[in-house]
Amino acid sequence: MRLINIQRIKTCFIIASLFLILSASPAAARRISVGNDDNQDYSSIQAAVDAAKPGDTVYVYSGFYRENVDLDKEITVRSITGRPELHIVKAKNPGDHVFHVHSNNVTISGFSIKGANNPDKAGIYLENTRGVMISNNNLSDNRLGICLEDSTTNMLNLNKASGNMVGILLKTSEGNLVMNNRVDVNSLEGILLQASDLNRLNGNILRLNQEHGLLLSNSSRNLIFDNFFYNAANVGYSGTNLENTWNISKRRGVSIAGGPYLGGNYWTAPDEALCVIEDLNEDKICDVSYDLGEGNIDHMPLIRSGRIVQPAHIITIFLLASALIGLVLIVYITRRILRW
Repeated sequence: MRLINIQRIKTCFIIASLFLILSASPAAARRISVGNDDNQDYSSIQAAVDAAKPGDTVYVYSGFYRENVDLDKEITVRSITGRPELHIVKAKNPGDHVFHVHSNNVTISGFSIKGANNPDKAGIYLENTRGVMISNNNLSDNRLGICLEDSTTNMLNLNKASGNMVGILLKTSEGNLVMNNRVDVNSLEGILLQASDLNRLNGNILRLNQEHGLLLSNSSRNLIFDNFFYNAANVGYSGTNLENTWNISKRRGVSIAGGPYLGGNYWTAPDEALCVIEDLNEDKICDVSYDLGEGNIDHMPLIRSGRIVQPAHIITIFLLASALIGLVLIVYITRRILRW
């Protein structure tokens, strides 16, 4: 079994971590509030974004917001409750993206986002960005749920993309992390990688998407493991797709299928289940590889063992580790300056 370019993908992950550290706001960062009553600073998200300075956080109170938001500075926009169903943002102009991000180190978290109905328009659109965090959002009734174009080292985590044409699209984008998202019942693809290399997809549920769970189009050297596939056509290919890796080396950890080891992906379809008895050592990993076609092989397909498990706290651990590393760096640099 060959694991190809894992080190390069790990390097991209480290780079993403550094960008998130650099996005930490300075001590003078402000808190700006948005809501539908007179107690908040602004009544629209866009007005708050326009007033914000890099490092500020825009907190949005519960309500319905009909607008298209343009994010061109390094800020955080998050719902006050963290419950997307209470914070609905619908496109005022359905011919445009609901959130259009063209700045590095932006965070968008905690919204229900819908209404981008024109071709190539997205609920959240990242254009030429780095270090952006998109987490805990529900995206529905868009042509594209989340779209990254010419973007690198961003993270999509714990989002739900359902009822769009395409749930998540990466276009000419590399080194991104697509983790722990639920992508289901989209009318075309769940996730589409288009000319996008060296991305990491893990912990995602791709379910009942009508064309493909995952479509690779001229996309190579991606790492795809610990995902749950349940679609009529789980994987499709277009163009040339080389050296994609569908599993990691076996290691301890609760898999998305509920087993005690991480390895490959869980594969099934509405009318079949794969590898239910070929597990002589009872590690909940199939003893035989699964051929995905066109030279793509999952050498360690998972066997379902209980309920589906999505690690909801990965992002908390990740940010805590980033904050600790950042604190160490600050202390180190401060001591060096004082000595000098």
